[in-house]
Amino acid sequence: MSARILAAAALWSTIGVASVWGRDYIWLAFFRSIVAAAAAAALRAPANRAGLVPGLLLGGLFSAYPAAALFAGVGPAAYLLYTAPLWTTTALALWGERPSRADLAGVALVVAAVAVVLLASLHGEISPIGVAAGLASGAFYGLYIATARRLAKAGREKAASLGAMIYTPLVTAPLALAYFATFHKSPTPTAVAAGLYMGIFTTLVPYILFASAVGRVGGARASVIASVEPVLAAVWGALLFGQIPGVYTLVAYGLITAATLLALSNK
Repeated sequence: MSARILAAAALWSTIGVASVWGRDYIWLAFFRSIVAAAAAAALRAPANRAGLVPGLLLGGLFSAYPAAALFAGVGPAAYLLYTAPLWTTTALALWGERPSRADLAGVALVVAAVAVVLLASLHGEISPIGVAAGLASGAFYGLYIATARRLAKAGREKAASLGAMIYTPLVTAPLALAYFATFHKSPTPTAVAAGLYMGIFTTLVPYILFASAVGRVGGARASVIASVEPVLAAVWGALLFGQIPGVYTLVAYGLITAATLLALSNK
């Protein structure tokens, strides 16, 4: 079962690779969301209002993450995604869930990592646009986690997962239409192929793998195994695109990894 979770993490780690390959992040997000929504409908996901907010947040994530991979690099994009605990903890605190000391320590590490990433941007290690897109992806992901957690506590797990995927085109389709109307740029065959790959192999397949194994492996252990995702993404970025992180970027990697492990140990 651990192998399934590791396989899911390995597939998730290729999102940035597919983004760099497909190039056009607007169309990538659109095709990924269409595939995800179609798959969710085929699997008879519950189409109710409970999935709307998490679906909109996932749509935002689908749009921001490829942009981060293109402008910041595959590795930095994956690690910036893991700034999510900052937003999850903040949202849950606003909803009345008191954060633990470990939660607050994790948030402090993430804030420090963000500061280091900004320094990396000032020193030319990471594109400012990539940093902004990466932080946006972390915010969307963190708020999605917080929303999904509240739905899960109410016994509506499917509304937060497959049920949410149905609504992701509500974000990506208007963006694609506005993009086409403004720039008259149709999707290239490569963008279509990359978007379909992301919809199937970085969304549907890893979700099935993770969901089929997490019950037996346990949530905490599954999360620890899945946290190899940004490490693998950094490896792909270095091997495939020569994206070697600078000193500030490596420090940020370490801080985000520490925050992730601290959050997982608190589960």
